Amino acid sequence: MKIFNFLIIFLFNFAYGIETEKYSVFSNGNKIEIEAVKGEVIVEIDENKKDVTIEKMNSYGYKDIKKIYKNFYLAKTKSDLNTVINSLSLNNIKGYPNRILKPLYSFPSDPYVSKQWYLNKINAFQSWDFEEYKTTVTVFVVDTGVDNQHEDLSTVLYSTQVLVDVDTGGVSTELPPFTLSDSHGTMVSGTISAIRNNSKGIAGVSNGIKIYSVNVFYKSGNDTTNDTAVGNGLSYIKNNLSSLPGKKIINMSLGGSGDCSPYFQSIIDDLYLSNFIIVAAAGNDGGSVSTPANCRNVVPVSATDELDKLTYFSNYGDAMINGVSAPGANIYTTIPDNSYESVNGTSFSSPITAAVMGLVWAKRPEFKNSEVIDIVKKTAIDIGGDGPDKKYGWGRVDAFRALSYIESNLEYKGVSSKFIAWPNPFSISRDIFVKFSVKDSVIYPDDKLMIFDFSGSFVSNAKKDGVNGFMWDGKNDSGVYVAPGAYVAYYKSEKGSLKTKFLVLR
Repeated sequence: MKIFNFLIIFLFNFAYGIETEKYSVFSNGNKIEIEAVKGEVIVEIDENKKDVTIEKMNSYGYKDIKKIYKNFYLAKTKSDLNTVINSLSLNNIKGYPNRILKPLYSFPSDPYVSKQWYLNKINAFQSWDFEEYKTTVTVFVVDTGVDNQHEDLSTVLYSTQVLVDVDTGGVSTELPPFTLSDSHGTMVSGTISAIRNNSKGIAGVSNGIKIYSVNVFYKSGNDTTNDTAVGNGLSYIKNNLSSLPGKKIINMSLGGSGDCSPYFQSIIDDLYLSNFIIVAAAGNDGGSVSTPANCRNVVPVSATDELDKLTYFSNYGDAMINGVSAPGANIYTTIPDNSYESVNGTSFSSPITAAVMGLVWAKRPEFKNSEVIDIVKKTAIDIGGDGPDKKYGWGRVDAFRALSYIESNLEYKGVSSKFIAWPNPFSISRDIFVKFSVKDSVIYPDDKLMIFDFSGSFVSNAKKDGVNGFMWDGKNDSGVYVAPGAYVAYYKSEKGSLKTKFLVLR
């Protein structure tokens, strides 16, 4: 149990309607701020002295004292916590504030994040609890240029932009300020990696992916480019930027009609064999999947709305069997000059998907491009017919399922002998609960344990079992008993993570 040496109390109204007290705690020489429910204390009472202790507490003004677990009681009073803790301590009664706990994927400080419905739809907030960058991940935004002075993008951009002259095909580079052929590339980049928790604008799907701008619309004058300009941009990436550190993804939120040309296919195959991931927008005219999204070794992305339905404008077709879908309607994102607006298009479904793949690759840089693509596909939410289909591909991408799958899958990280489940096997009808504990460790309030099935799909959160561990009743998040089989328990704390496997029987 952590020892609190000194408390300074401030009144604070918790956003969800619970009246709380916010106070500073000096622990081991460090000052931290903690919130607790106003006037509520968890008290540890010796069962042999229970009556005497409760009578004494009643005399101090505690009128509501109830047992919550073993010898722990919840006591309520109108006094402030400073007075409460001190008075209890003077009478040799151990009391602890009833602290406020929040999801670890706490809402970011970016003021417009509430307008980004798509972050919640792909479970981005939950996924950020698993987010980690073991390597640099770069997304090449092959587009109209990116505003390098934007408040939400400036620090995630490389200091050089590639320019491809649409008329001559010539390729050059420039330092800031970057030339913009249109606002489109800035919009695309914001969905990927707008800076999170900077109290400005929006939050990108990722908080660590770097953006490399490749403007293939340079000097077009009419917001169009062509095969050779895009091909020259891709060739430049392959021949001149492959040596950049880390993992590399190409996003192409552009396209045209017709089949994939041998020219495009040749360049894309070379990039794919060089371990690039290539993601492209399916198109916005309600017809067949555009090119280059319909090329082999490209992940095409169709657009869904807030109800997980294909948008009226999204292209679809046979090529989507190799792709996925992602939100593409009313996407609130960055535009030039430190501004923001809502936009529509598969142009934004594609970078959302690229960012999810980037999250996976940053966490597991040892994966090949094909493995990252496979994980994002098989963890997508199947919102069409069973299996891959011509509208949604493998389904709508889900960042949390992709990252948590990696954590739960025993193929990627082995079982720890310190983390124990018992009884194992666990019989739902006989045992009621399966319990989990970590050897030689105390479970703290912010620690949590999640249950996954053996395919890596999330099942449920386990409940705390005092300070000694967790317990689970065999039910999923909907309150239904799970099917017999093998399951994985994933334990996460500030010190790291552990997992163990166990068997469930009826």
